[in-house]
This record gives sequence, C-alpha cells and structure tokens, in this order.
Amino acid sequence: MTKERKGIYEVGFGKPPRSSQFKAGQSGNTAGRPRGAKNFATALEQELKSRVIVTENGRRKRISKREVIAKHLVNKAAGGDLKAIPLLLNETRARESEAADAAPNQVFDTLEDRAVLENMGARIRSSSPEHTPSPTVAQPNARKMVRRS
Repeated sequence: MTKERKGIYEVGFGKPPRSSQFKAGQSGNTAGRPRGAKNFATALEQELKSRVIVTENGRRKRISKREVIAKHLVNKAAGGDLKAIPLLLNETRARESEAADAAPNQVFDTLEDRAVLENMGARIRSSSPEHTPSPTVAQPNARKMVRRS
C-alpha cells in the first residue's frame, strides 16, 4: 500500500485535509445552478423560435412566434398605431444601416473583382459597340517578404 492509503498525507497548498475534500462523485456547490438550466436570453430565444398555428387569409400555417410579432408590429404600424410606427421605423433603419455597412469595397475586395466591375461599368457607360473597352486582367499582388525574428 502507498503512503496516501495508509493515512500519511502531507497537507499544504493545493492539498487540503482529507476531511474537507470532496467525496467521490460529489463536488462544488450542491445548491447551485442545476445542469441544463438556461439563462434568460437562451429561454427567450427558444420561445421566439417555437412555432404556433396561425390563420392568415383563411389558411392555417405554422410560423415562429418571432414572425407573429413581426407581422403584428407591421400591421399595427400600417393601421396607424402611433407607438408601433417609431418602433418599426427604428428597427428598419437599423437593418438598413447594417446592409449599408457591407459596402461594395468590402464585398468585392480582390483586384480581379474590381477589374471585372470596372470593365462592366465601362461597357455600360459606352453608348456604341465600337467603344467597348477590351477586358483587362489584373496582375496579382506581389507580396512583400517580411523577416520575422
């Protein structure tokens, strides 16, 4: 038998007394958060994803609660609800600004993409077929060698 099994055990930093150590299969705060418990954001997201049956234009269909809320908000705003209109407009402005943030130079950021776009623009601007510029091929960037120490 080893020294630990006989009861000789050195107590110190990172080695608590055996009487205060967790028992096998038990550890931590027993009154703490149970396994599988969800926080509020997770529970909210799960509820918004859940589907319900709605009758729309005489037809029944299953849509998410998120879609139900969106439809209800748009219908209220369209009906002239003065509280729903600013809420809807703020939300649509936020979505439009997110779309505007993805500018063309972020989507088409290679030289080849830019060359194609420039050629297409030049073709569209030219009024007659004889003025159509010939396509150019962009040269790949020569990468600089950087020494790392």
